[in-house]
Amino acid sequence: MTEKEIVEAANTEIRQYAEGRRKDVARGAETPELAALLVQKYGYGVLKGVRIALGRAISHDVLDEEVAKIDPDWREHMHQRWAARPAEVDKKTLEN
Repeated sequence: MTEKEIVEAANTEIRQYAEGRRKDVARGAETPELAALLVQKYGYGVLKGVRIALGRAISHDVLDEEVAKIDPDWREHMHQRWAARPAEVDKKTLEN
């Protein structure tokens, strides 16, 4: 694979994963905030793999665009998560 093909494949992978999360939001299985976070974490892993393979970082533009489609306020929500201590899964949700 060429470098361009690797970058395109990574961006396609991110877009496809984000589409699945959007569908989960639409059917009520996830909140936009959770789905956007999952896409971010997944996308960062994909981009890290590309960085390792190519020896350089690539743009996060596609990842940021896909996250924004799910949660337009993702930057604010990210800062709120960083400020919250401790981070935790809602135990009431897990009991249901």
